[in-house]
Amino acid sequence: MESLKLEALTPEIETAVKSYSEDVELAIVATLEKTADQILEYIKENAPRSSFNHEHLGDSFIKESYGSGVNKTIVIYSKSKGHIVHLIELGFKHRSGKMIPARPFMRPAYDEFSPKMLEEIKKIIERGGGNA
Repeated sequence: MESLKLEALTPEIETAVKSYSEDVELAIVATLEKTADQILEYIKENAPRSSFNHEHLGDSFIKESYGSGVNKTIVIYSKSKGHIVHLIELGFKHRSGKMIPARPFMRPAYDEFSPKMLEEIKKIIERGGGNA
């Protein structure tokens, strides 16, 4: 085994840490994108559908990304029906006094996929960005 002089060790460590950081960042961003796609697909499939309206709630949801790298944020929202999503998701009391029950479709998506994403990120960090 070839020995390194102390002066050469620092640049080698810097290179290794930089490579590790770049690999981890790329893998985490890919995992974030994959999870957002899974959540969006779940919402589109499970949002309540109306028999009298052809513009279904689930079809109005989109995904938008902001920033990049470690500052990347992905937002999933209803582009055209945001004013009613909370009423369907949480339920409400109608003007007539009738209680309209909640029909959650967003929270279950986040509850299903977010913990999986966090576990995958932990594995990515442990393995240095390699296959999780």
